[in-house]
Amino acid sequence: MANGISQTTALDRAAAGLTYQRFTGPAYPFGATVGSVLGGKDDVSVIVTSIANILTTPQGSVPYDPRMGSQVSYLLFEILDDITLSLIRYFTFKDLTEQEPRIAVRTVFARREGENTVIVEVGWSIVGDPNGRVYGTPVKLTREAVGGI
Repeated sequence: MANGISQTTALDRAAAGLTYQRFTGPAYPFGATVGSVLGGKDDVSVIVTSIANILTTPQGSVPYDPRMGSQVSYLLFEILDDITLSLIRYFTFKDLTEQEPRIAVRTVFARREGENTVIVEVGWSIVGDPNGRVYGTPVKLTREAVGGI
């Protein structure tokens, strides 16, 4: 154990059923599992947080990383009709595919809820998962939440 992070071998990870976890967020460069670094968080909860962060961050707002974030935030201020919802689905798929290498996006649904809110539901699976489990993540996007407006 170096610096409080245990170094695991491929056999240890295989015995624990962690063979498909090629990327593990902050733990990736250290060869440890996410839970050992973040204390009780698993890969799924870290990925869910990452999806929400990508979709709620306006693209171009992160210093030194202009590609980080999503264009979905800008679409919330358009008229929320079927065309805008289709664009939200498109940019959700595109931005998550480009910025989150740990997942394969399977489905994206967007629905209007009220006058100022869009619910985006993302179906995804972890890359390399031998079971092929598909997870669902709903992300609530509101006009008020974007840029503190």
